[in-house]
Amino acid sequence: MDMEHIRRSLELGILPELAYRIRFSEKDAERIETISAFLKERTDYSFIIYFNHISYNDPLLAAHLLEKIDKSHSRYLIAPASYSHTEPGNKFSKFFMKMTNEAQRCGIEIIRVIQTYQVDNPEYGYTIEQAQRTYKNWMRRLKDLHGEGRSVGVIISPEGHRSEGGVLGEAEKGMVASGRLVAPVLFIPVGIFYEGEYQRSKFNIGKTVRLSIGEVFAQESVKEGPELNLLMHNLAMTLPEEMRGCW
Repeated sequence: MDMEHIRRSLELGILPELAYRIRFSEKDAERIETISAFLKERTDYSFIIYFNHISYNDPLLAAHLLEKIDKSHSRYLIAPASYSHTEPGNKFSKFFMKMTNEAQRCGIEIIRVIQTYQVDNPEYGYTIEQAQRTYKNWMRRLKDLHGEGRSVGVIISPEGHRSEGGVLGEAEKGMVASGRLVAPVLFIPVGIFYEGEYQRSKFNIGKTVRLSIGEVFAQESVKEGPELNLLMHNLAMTLPEEMRGCW
């Protein structure tokens, strides 16, 4: 096993369980085994793990689930990251760049994207043209990987940013478009919620957090893609009722 795979097993598999009290229901554990067995048999399938975003550590928790699903490291991993968080001049950029670099050492390719809510927003100053360029970079990379015959594992937040108040918000359309580029693909919804209080802008080390796996959607071909509303409904059903928002 090379260093990249060792890092992935350690940092995505073991360390999150030391940093958090992660809980799965018996039903969720069974779903993990079912998904893992399917992906082991159907190596042509890619998968997209998508999650509700309520705190800084959510991508790590989603990656932890990814490690449970794909312990053999059979898929090429890729994820979008906030352009603004990793831009020089942002007061947190050094920290987020370290996180991004560490993710890449674990074998997760990171593509920086500008989120929709930041476009024409004076706080960020990004134009629609800039956002479209980053989005095209993301889509082009997925298309290239699929063209190379690779099955991929994607980690994505359909909301595009942390929600206000922990309630599931509106989704951006990029997730469905991403699925079309890597089909056949499984859409795997992952609900993240804490037992007790948590902080939106912290890593919540030591907290008890529940990960809930929702109903999986299998897209066999480009023409059989799901409706975004269906995917978001499947995600909402993994959450307590008060966190489901408009879904």
